[in-house]
Amino acid sequence: MLMNPKFIVKASYLLFIAFGAFHLTRLGIAMFTGLILSRFGKPGLVRETSKIHTNNYLLIPFIWGKKFIH
Repeated sequence: MLMNPKFIVKASYLLFIAFGAFHLTRLGIAMFTGLILSRFGKPGLVRETSKIHTNNYLLIPFIWGKKFIH
């Protein structure tokens, strides 16, 4: 049975198909879960903030003034 070339080809083909089907199913479920969580699970990101982020403290008055001019 193990010396039969047709059996070895068929067995390796079936193992390859089972391996591919398992991983494609796993990938599909992960992508579907990510899609569902992105739509319903997480809030939208906040695009603007009122906090001023800079390391140069001399620029803070200019940034603050620019924020209220625009």
